[in-house]
Amino acid sequence: MTLSYLTDDCFYYILQYLQNDDSTLFNCLLVNRFWCKTTIPFLYANPFANPFVKISKKNHLIISTIIFCFNKAEILQLKEQLEVNQINNINIDEEHKPLFEYPKYLENYNDFGINSTIRRYCSGLSISHSKMYNEIIPIFHKSILRQSRNIKKLDISLDLFYGKSFKNFNVQNSNLNLIKLNSLSIRLNGTTNNEVGQEFLRNIADVSLNLRQLIINLNQRSRRLLINPTTSNNLIDKTTWKKLYKIIQGQNKLKIFKLWNCSSSLNNILSSLEFQKHSLVHIEFNNTNFVNVSLKSFNNLYNLECLIFEYCEGLLLNQCEILNFASFKLKEISFIRDKWNIDITPSIIKYLGEPLQRLSVENLTIPLIENISLYCPNLILLKIGIYSHIDFSGLAFFKDLRAKMLNITIFYDIDKFFRKLANNVPINVSKISFYVGSCISNKFSKFKEFLENCHNNFEMINLNHIIELEFLKIVLNYIERSNNNLKTLGMVNLDKELNDEELKLLNQIKDKGVKIVEFNIIHYIYKGV
Repeated sequence: MTLSYLTDDCFYYILQYLQNDDSTLFNCLLVNRFWCKTTIPFLYANPFANPFVKISKKNHLIISTIIFCFNKAEILQLKEQLEVNQINNINIDEEHKPLFEYPKYLENYNDFGINSTIRRYCSGLSISHSKMYNEIIPIFHKSILRQSRNIKKLDISLDLFYGKSFKNFNVQNSNLNLIKLNSLSIRLNGTTNNEVGQEFLRNIADVSLNLRQLIINLNQRSRRLLINPTTSNNLIDKTTWKKLYKIIQGQNKLKIFKLWNCSSSLNNILSSLEFQKHSLVHIEFNNTNFVNVSLKSFNNLYNLECLIFEYCEGLLLNQCEILNFASFKLKEISFIRDKWNIDITPSIIKYLGEPLQRLSVENLTIPLIENISLYCPNLILLKIGIYSHIDFSGLAFFKDLRAKMLNITIFYDIDKFFRKLANNVPINVSKISFYVGSCISNKFSKFKEFLENCHNNFEMINLNHIIELEFLKIVLNYIERSNNNLKTLGMVNLDKELNDEELKLLNQIKDKGVKIVEFNIIHYIYKGV
């Protein structure tokens, strides 16, 4: 039997497919009442996305709609603030009743996106920066939070709860429902002894038990400190730490954990993470201090697959030794601008390198290259960042490298590097990507030297270089020399207008079976391997 009309479920899935297309969704609102009712939840699931997109009408519509959903107390607060700042060109209709409770459909709550949208709405008003953040913006946050029932992704700073607007805000008595939360990013700025903020944390610890991602950002420069530098940025108190530990420990299947700007209590955080050893697969430490930290609890996270250290410090060799007994088998590890002794990274690779498939390191040393070659037999992708002068004699160990792909970013000593790499890159490396700093001149001749001296087995070459006649000649010579092994060539500015000779060479390269792709696209693919 054929259907004469689409079922409600079909309409739902069609609109779900369009959920990121605001203009089309706005048109769907006008079809009929059913379409309108079905479209609204999609349209207001993430209305504050892309806050810097210059769509003034959209910003005005969103904020006007939110104001219509204010209760009487919130309208009174906003009017008072507008009067104090002598603003009388915003008309607030207290009698207007919205068709829907729009904030209840919000799924992605990002305080930065909300703040940016409000600022754009108020861009023509003479309100100081401090007044905007201390008096106006909190009224909107209070109203939105009060009505939110479907938040799944929450990115918020506890600074928010220090304004007068939240003085009488009762988390328990509001409609705020965080039981559906699956991603939480929370920023704490040191002064957390605030009743509403503490109640908010307690609510998360009690009801938000199904987080898949948790990001804790500590000791950032507070917005209140930027406004009032004399404010004391005290250490996070014990009560707040206990709530954070409870949030970590209480999750059912936490998969991703990220910690930023942590200089104390790391032992307790690692102990709390042990409660998530059955599910945790990804950990990032950013600007974290490992002084006097035991990695014993960390060792028990037997499902861990990805580990990232960025701007970290304080780790010593004797602390790393316990990693030799780690229960997990990492697939990926990254070291980014870490400030510890140069022996630390090679040591960690020695203990954790055997199962690694993806590795990111910086500023090569001989022990580092040697340990990568010795202890990473299953490596697929090796990413290298060279941001200072280094000893390139260690590249001789590249001959023993077992990776299939190299992704290299270089800003120093390009002459020595390309020459040494060409002579030592192993034949098993079939895909290679270079990002050469724009400050380096004569990149072209160095790449020419590399292709003339490296092996003939590259299937992919990716370079931040525009299409030029001499460059195309070099690539074509390499293709012919390598018996057409090359399959993919990445370059920048593919929309460049070519002259006849350049176009002819480019077509010859394509005729050899080589796919030409934009460098940025393929560089992104490399990151995600």
